[in-house]
Amino acid sequence: MKLTFCGGVGEVTGSSHLLEAEGRKILLDCGLFQGHRGAAIDKNKSFAFKPAELDALLLSHAHIDHSGRLPLLAKQGFRKPIYCTPPTVELCSLMLMDSAHLQEEDAKFFNKIHADSGQRIDPLYGMDDANACLRLFKAHEYEQTLALSDKVRARFVNAGHVLGSAMIDVEVDTAKGKRRVFFTGDLGRRHALMMDPPHVPQNVDYLLIESTYGDRVHDPITLVEGQLQKVIQQAWDEKGKIIIPSFALERTQEIVFVIEKLRRHKNIPPIPVYVDSPMAVNITTLFNKFKTGFSFAPEFKAYVAKEGDPFGFESVKYVHSVEESKALNEIDGPMVILSASGMCEGGRVLHHLRNNIEKDSTTILIVGYQAEGTLGRRIAEGAKKVKIFGLPHEVGARVEVMHTFSAHADKVDLLWFMKSLQPAPRKIFLVHGDPGDRLKLKAHLHDQGLDDVECPEFGQTFELE
Repeated sequence: MKLTFCGGVGEVTGSSHLLEAEGRKILLDCGLFQGHRGAAIDKNKSFAFKPAELDALLLSHAHIDHSGRLPLLAKQGFRKPIYCTPPTVELCSLMLMDSAHLQEEDAKFFNKIHADSGQRIDPLYGMDDANACLRLFKAHEYEQTLALSDKVRARFVNAGHVLGSAMIDVEVDTAKGKRRVFFTGDLGRRHALMMDPPHVPQNVDYLLIESTYGDRVHDPITLVEGQLQKVIQQAWDEKGKIIIPSFALERTQEIVFVIEKLRRHKNIPPIPVYVDSPMAVNITTLFNKFKTGFSFAPEFKAYVAKEGDPFGFESVKYVHSVEESKALNEIDGPMVILSASGMCEGGRVLHHLRNNIEKDSTTILIVGYQAEGTLGRRIAEGAKKVKIFGLPHEVGARVEVMHTFSAHADKVDLLWFMKSLQPAPRKIFLVHGDPGDRLKLKAHLHDQGLDDVECPEFGQTFELE
């Protein structure tokens, strides 16, 4: 067996790892690289392997940094099954089509406003490519064994991160005995707003684990209502807009759920709330469909049973059309606008930022991880001037950052998860984390007595015994 790291190492985007075992080539995730436009495009265009030679793809979850290059993979010759959980199949059918549409629209808009200078960009893939990719998807339930050959088996285990998210457990019959390679994907928190905590496996030989928050500790989730209440009350008093760049999957639903609770219990004024992302609207409908499923936390299901609709379909305005979206920029606050993308790298949120970022009555509320090189990261770090669609804008808005919502395990949860593995893995690979966070997590693991830990680099291959 050998393992090659093809993305999501030393960074938190582009998750992709190639496992070669007993004559099979299995890809774990195929995510989109996000960051500086030029560098991201170059990294996304090519693969560190030949797509047509893969035998299967196991997908942890639907977030674009884990699934977003699948249409390009199919475009370049991949024709084998893409296995994932049933909710992930439905989510990807929305998110990959949306990714293709946004790439086409953003390229069209960029090329239009830069027509005089001759600058232009092209989408990585189009909607036809996304459609072709989606025909390869095959749903597989949690905890059921999936035979990839007579010597290689896999199963999906609830990761507690987002709807449908899974950890991937691959068991291989080798000449030296059974070996288990376990990939966490994005690992959820032990205490979350909506999701059940991740299940801790045993007898893992090789662990691939994310390290996004490897040196940070989140605020307790119990603080989230008070923090959001304070931001909303201030915007109400100042008659300002709150713009929340929000991932369409999970983060939007969590924020709407908390706002709906605050409104229902009259803890905030009746501020208008707009979800301005067609994809987020459709995903929220899927959340409603699956909200009684076992991957949701008992506390969330109890709230639903008692209070009913958790996503404010009667009180929150879900925006569909482009005309409705544009009209929000002509209306004065107070109001809350949730819009994708979560790292401000595309979609309608760019138009809201372009129209409001220079106003001191605007609050930009950052509620998720912002990868290095993204517009969201520059805003979160306090940049005074940023470029949107290639044009400069002064940042006059108030910027608030909340890590409370994070759906990723923090340092404490990561250490808990790895210390709970019995016996300790032969080797731990830290992936999906910025370089500093990975190295600090490795040092924390050393302090806990776990020393066989690697921080792989892009393209690096390891032989597995």
